[in-house]
Amino acid sequence: MAQKYIHGFEKKEQDRLIYQADFLEPYVYQGVDLEFTKNLLEVGCGVGAQTQILCRRFPKLQIDGIDLSEAQLKTASKVLAKEIKSGRVSLQQQDAQKLGLSKTDYDAAFICWFLEHVPDPLLVLKNVRKNLKPGAKVYVSEVFNHSLFMEPYSPAYLKYWFEFNDFQWEIKGHPFVGAQLGNLLKASGFKNINVEIRPFHFDSREPEKRAAFIDYFFDILLSAEETLIKTKRVTPQLIKQMKKEVEIAKKAKNSVFFYSYVRATATA
Repeated sequence: MAQKYIHGFEKKEQDRLIYQADFLEPYVYQGVDLEFTKNLLEVGCGVGAQTQILCRRFPKLQIDGIDLSEAQLKTASKVLAKEIKSGRVSLQQQDAQKLGLSKTDYDAAFICWFLEHVPDPLLVLKNVRKNLKPGAKVYVSEVFNHSLFMEPYSPAYLKYWFEFNDFQWEIKGHPFVGAQLGNLLKASGFKNINVEIRPFHFDSREPEKRAAFIDYFFDILLSAEETLIKTKRVTPQLIKQMKKEVEIAKKAKNSVFFYSYVRATATA
């Protein structure tokens, strides 16, 4: 993980991560087939939000989750208490850039919203490949923050979004890493690489989903509010104006929300 984490480790943020996983589950897990997988390596398991979903969707799965943050793992141990007690889940504090696992024959790996936060995504993927058995599959879902679009035109929102991404880049994160997944997987030695652009596009045809996604995404932006104010990248006045723009977009008849993330799969 990057030396700094744009979202922070407060309980409110940890709760948001669990909500995020549930909210995006119908989209993130399209095409994820782990029915016949026995041992899974989850890289950047965080608070265990995705781990919990993986266990529910694939009852035979055994998961080793790693994360660098002690705070996130402490919460994950509570979220996954039942799964840990049953032996289905094991958690380890590990830096994915310096991976030191005793097991090197995992059947699959799962990475979700993690590479955006590490200084060296290529090194992470190289380390993951070394711990997979030949032919094992990796699933990677990552952000492509350049793709965000919202109508009506919302200048305060866009200004804030620029500062959000620029700060993440400054702390050695990768807010556009989704577009690089094909290159990264190839350079790390994976084969059979497939990259999909997966859009969230909502307009007047689905007003309830549109409003829900505008709200959901706004929560992501606000998760960095304190950090961006503290670093003097944004002002309370800008945030106030941004909130007004969001309310207008939620209610406007012809408003549009668009964002795309990237799903990549490959084999070791």
